[in-house]
This record gives sequence, C-alpha cells and structure tokens, in this order.
Amino acid sequence: APAAARAPLPPQARIPPDPDEVVPTLQEVNLSGNHSIPELHLDIHVYAAKPAERFVFINNRKYREGSTLQEGPTVEHITRDGVILSYQNLRFSIPRQ
Repeated sequence: APAAARAPLPPQARIPPDPDEVVPTLQEVNLSGNHSIPELHLDIHVYAAKPAERFVFINNRKYREGSTLQEGPTVEHITRDGVILSYQNLRFSIPRQ
C-alpha cells in the first residue's frame, strides 16, 4: 500500500478494519520499547454483528468503538478476536483471552 494510504485518520473517518491488516499486539509494541503505552487489560470482550452492540471493558471500564480510554488510547474497532486501539499515531491490538 502507498504510504499516503497509511496516514492516520481522524476518529470520525471510520473505515472498516482490513482483515488482512497486521496490527501489532500491545505486548509486541511494549517489547519493542519504542512507545510508552499505559498498562491496559481487556477484562470483557463482546463482539456482535452490529457495531452498536459491541463493547469492551478495559481496566474495568466499559467502552464502545470510537471511545477514548481514560488512559489515552482510542478504541478503533472491536473485532471477533479482540480490540484495535490507536494511541499517539500508533495502532495496536489487545487479543481476547
């Protein structure tokens, strides 16, 4: 993909997740040591076909797609396998347990 297509989008530019996109996990990002992402724990993960019915509990707080966590990251997408977040122009996932 051209570099221009990878530029960060404002939160209102909601695009469906690309199933082939590889987003590093929070653990992989933290292991790289290049970013200081707050500690985040995915407590509850609810995926539904309708985006309005999806939600997650992260650090014991409920969030929906488009919400900003108290810790700073934004919930981009809730997927079947976990949640994709963005923080300081970095995208990462937290897989469900």
